[in-house]
Amino acid sequence: MGRSVLGAITVPGRPGEVATARRFVAKALSGRPEADTAVLLTSEAVTNSVVHTDSTMVTVVVFETSTGVRIEVTDEGGDTLPTMYDGYELREGRRGVFLIEELSAACGLRRHEDGLTFWFEL
Repeated sequence: MGRSVLGAITVPGRPGEVATARRFVAKALSGRPEADTAVLLTSEAVTNSVVHTDSTMVTVVVFETSTGVRIEVTDEGGDTLPTMYDGYELREGRRGVFLIEELSAACGLRRHEDGLTFWFEL
């Protein structure tokens, strides 16, 4: 898969830093039609990292691909994996992965020695 890095940022794993990640993606994708969706989904993915892991740092990388963009959010991993809930569990705290799965062209995750990377493509 041919892709080039449009930008990368590492932020502290704190709730207040989710906004920093959003602003970074908005700037990296400024003027692109998928920018608003990318910002929303990045917000959900980084929030999952901050809320569901004890990660001290979270890294966001934005790639341009031959078909659009790919965003990877890497944290130090946790005890659980991001999962979509069955049914229509859209209340607070249960909608992030649902939104990513529904609004992205593809998404997934991979464990590695440094933690977990959750990615999505638009």
